[in-house]
Amino acid sequence: MEDGHVNIPIEDEVWERRRARLRALEPVYGPQRQVNFRFRAYPLLRAIKKGRVDEFIDAFENYSNAEGVSLSNIVAIRGPSGNTLLHVAAGIENADIFRALLEVIDDEQLYTKANDRGDTALHIAARAGRFDVAKLLLGGDSAMDVKNDAGNTALHEAVKNGHSNLTDLLLRGGSTSVNKKNEEEKCPLYLAVETGNLEILLRLLEALDENEVLSSNIEGMSPVHGAVKHQRLDMLEKMSEKKKELFDLRGERGSPLHLAARENYVDGVKFLADRFPSSAFTHNKDNYLPIHVACKMGHLETFKELFQHWPDLEELLTLKECQSTLHVAAMYGRASIVKYILGNPELEKLINAKDIRGNTPLHIATVRGQLEILLSLTRDHRVNLKLVNHKNFTALDIVDRQITKIDAPLFQRLTRTILVSAGARKSKDDTSSQRKGFNKEPPNINILERRAEVRMIVAILIAGVTFTAGFSVPGGYNSSPPDAGIATLLNKPVYNVFVICNSIAMYNAIITVVILLWTQINDSDVVFRILRMTRLPLLIALATMSVAFMAGVYVTISKRTWIAIVTLIIGITALFVILIFYITLFVPLGYKCRLVQPFADCIIRVLILNSRRVTVNVNERSDDPLFRKMDPPRRLFPVRRRRLFPVRRRRLLLVRRRLLVPVVRRRGLSPMRRRSLSPMHSRSLSPVRRHHRSHSPVRCHSLSPVRRRSPSPVRRCQSSPPPPFSPSGSSIDSYTSICTF
Repeated sequence: MEDGHVNIPIEDEVWERRRARLRALEPVYGPQRQVNFRFRAYPLLRAIKKGRVDEFIDAFENYSNAEGVSLSNIVAIRGPSGNTLLHVAAGIENADIFRALLEVIDDEQLYTKANDRGDTALHIAARAGRFDVAKLLLGGDSAMDVKNDAGNTALHEAVKNGHSNLTDLLLRGGSTSVNKKNEEEKCPLYLAVETGNLEILLRLLEALDENEVLSSNIEGMSPVHGAVKHQRLDMLEKMSEKKKELFDLRGERGSPLHLAARENYVDGVKFLADRFPSSAFTHNKDNYLPIHVACKMGHLETFKELFQHWPDLEELLTLKECQSTLHVAAMYGRASIVKYILGNPELEKLINAKDIRGNTPLHIATVRGQLEILLSLTRDHRVNLKLVNHKNFTALDIVDRQITKIDAPLFQRLTRTILVSAGARKSKDDTSSQRKGFNKEPPNINILERRAEVRMIVAILIAGVTFTAGFSVPGGYNSSPPDAGIATLLNKPVYNVFVICNSIAMYNAIITVVILLWTQINDSDVVFRILRMTRLPLLIALATMSVAFMAGVYVTISKRTWIAIVTLIIGITALFVILIFYITLFVPLGYKCRLVQPFADCIIRVLILNSRRVTVNVNERSDDPLFRKMDPPRRLFPVRRRRLFPVRRRRLLLVRRRLLVPVVRRRGLSPMRRRSLSPMHSRSLSPVRRHHRSHSPVRCHSLSPVRRRSPSPVRRCQSSPPPPFSPSGSSIDSYTSICTF
């Protein structure tokens, strides 16, 4: 530097003339009215981007004369995004314009001036790979390790964009940001691994001091973890040769071998397990070994590779829970790992192994609701179904504690079905179906009413169809005496089957309808028992109606043998499917019957596909996670509600308004409360919210603390649960009962 300028050796006379032309613009001073000259600097920017230095100087002179602005003011112009002329010139390929600007800059702060994103001219040159520009800047007072808003230095930008020559230049210039992280927690070492540039990585490793390899000095994500994540085996080998200490660094997910097991990087697992065998026996923050991580993620190939390095899996336990690999695989529902362990005779001791709480893999699969794992374990004769944990609970005891409602969700009923079908028993201390302090909650009355409505519709349809078929018999009636009015096919045995089955179906449907009339009683337990009573007659009605149809069609086409046989086959198959899927809802399939069990398991697997498997976060453990209440399953295909047509919706709104006006005027309810009492709003809610609305007290969170402590008479009367809305009853009566003191 001399007199504030960069000393650049210029021997060409052309450059001497260029310098003189630029220096001639220094004493120019414009009038005071030219205050917005910086907003008309587009010709200068356009001339810079063209990359021709003589045209740029011409534009410089024209702009200075037109605007009356001096040279020092022109070079300090900043664009809309904060870029100076140096920023723009640093990004173009030709470095002559940038050299010309450096000749006339008196303010040294412009070298490190940042734009709105925090980028200096060196950042832009490093990002664009402008080696000559960076060399000119490093010869001046440009700070090399200045960070932009993204936390990147010039070295970050050069490595990130794969400019090896610029990386060398910055490292020779004394850059100390080899191990410094940016806002993305990435240091240049990690960026070199991420971009896959082995040449840059080797240069960075050579520049890395031995003292900087310590975990406290390497900021952000470890380059070894990055090589594992991006599966760069060649980089792992080079780092193990150059800086072996890097493999001692631990990330958020543990050692590099933990990450390789998580990412199912089999080649990386082989390399790390061979070069660093001790890492296979280190626990991560979740107290898991790498083989447990492979079980958790369900990576069978990684599990096999780690199993080869340490065949005795009985000693490989989690740190706190002392769980084996089979425990972890059962916890997270990894069927491939479980089947491999069950099929390996060397791992037989893991099948009934207990953790620190006395839970076997069967207990874990039961409490986690892993139905597929539970099915695989219970069908293995080596699994002891009678083992109890430290709470003296068997697997069947656990599922009975989880079923806190009479109308339990499907996945809980399937869990119990699988255990009972395998012959599981309760512990000796639990001879009753309920333990002390454990009572099943009553079912939701709204859900039961919907079930009753569905069964009522089915029963009425069956009764109507069979009644019509009883008088529209196949073959018709005789019209000549003495057999007038008698069925023409009366003497055929198959016709008798039609008549008997049709009659049985109709009467069972009528019996179902009569029983369902008792669901009008506002008692959830009674309604639930009534629904259970309708299972058998409805099943008989469905089955006999199918047989009646099959017999009626067969008797009319019996002369055509092949089509009659096809009809019988179709009818018998449909009847078999109806019986199986209906019985599956209520009967534990294959119970004590090994011959039926394979077929029953197929049906259970179909039901498992329609049931959401419950997964619980292992990090959110309570004192006794075995008996945490599980969430109800969600539908795989949610039911979409149909929108009402505009005309029909307007009519319903008018009806609702007429019903509500007398009540609102008499009791003075607010519009918000009026909306909450409307039947349309109540029915538009989901079943869970409607149940909560009908059984929860008044929404006290909207009241002040004083009003919550001392509610008014109206609030006090509303805090009692209102009776559910009945479609058959009067809606005015149901609303007025809420507002009665």
